[in-house]
Amino acid sequence: MQFREHMKKTLLLGLIPIMLAGCTGSKVNIGSNDAKLVSENVTEAQNVVIYPDDNPSVADGKGVWQKMNCAQCHSDTGKPVSGKAQVNLADAEYMAKQKPLDQYVFLTYGKPGVNHPQLKNALSRRELWDLVFYSRSLAIAPLTDEEVAQVLPVWGSNCAVCHGTRGHGDGPLAKNLDPTPANFHQFDRFYDRDDNILEDHIANGIPWEGMPNFLNKQDRTKNVKFDRAYIKKLVQFVRHFHEDIHPTVAQTPDTTKPDTKAE
Repeated sequence: MQFREHMKKTLLLGLIPIMLAGCTGSKVNIGSNDAKLVSENVTEAQNVVIYPDDNPSVADGKGVWQKMNCAQCHSDTGKPVSGKAQVNLADAEYMAKQKPLDQYVFLTYGKPGVNHPQLKNALSRRELWDLVFYSRSLAIAPLTDEEVAQVLPVWGSNCAVCHGTRGHGDGPLAKNLDPTPANFHQFDRFYDRDDNILEDHIANGIPWEGMPNFLNKQDRTKNVKFDRAYIKKLVQFVRHFHEDIHPTVAQTPDTTKPDTKAE
């Protein structure tokens, strides 16, 4: 009995400092080994990708480009200004290798060893994504509304049966396929793919996923041959499901152009 009473008193005395610390708000000292596991400062997460709420706008991205004066280093066309930029944003071969996700990370957080500003505090998430897709458009133009309308019947005859008319992966055959066909509106999936990957998937297919190959095949009813040029157009058709070419915000007038209105 005396031993039990002694143990109770010992445990109670040991708990008093902790109880007092909780009541008074004072800190409890932690041993040197455990202190390594605790930090009062939370390090800001780097390279965190936050996806947009809606399709980024190429048109809005042009406004962001002008706002940040990107042309000072990249020129209006994306070709590098001598001594200020090394990357040619107007090079289609270069841009086809770039993932939108990686471009977002670079613009937001920069890259060690590369002299480029971090824009995370200068732009909103939406503006960053708009700028990504405007930068991409300098090398590989997105399809116009007219071009989308021209491809749509070909899409309907060859792709919509699996991917759906609107690209949601919900075509008539989708429920019979495992894995289910890709949903082209899925940002985290298709912003992590460059154009070359999409072109390869369309051209050569993905047999283990049921995706057929289309390179050099023909749709005789639509008078279309799936050569490299047309497959590249299909890549941009896929992109149109997760990007927009139209402005979604009020555009600032371009004051660099002369006013042609009659006096």
